[in-house]
Amino acid sequence: MAHRADTAAFDAQFRTMTEVTGLFDGLELVEPGVVLVPGWRPEPPAIRDHPILEMARVGVARKP
Repeated sequence: MAHRADTAAFDAQFRTMTEVTGLFDGLELVEPGVVLVPGWRPEPPAIRDHPILEMARVGVARKP
């Protein structure tokens, strides 16, 4: 069954910044660290202006 993106339901787990950062324990964070999506990839505007991505936190890390 196909779902339209604008009506699809999904579950989400909201976490604090401390909880998200804790997911990277034991890893070496790459700059800029754990930030909101617009802080990691500030372009193009379509990404920066998406309401869900305005709340999402992202990070990239290396295994030492």
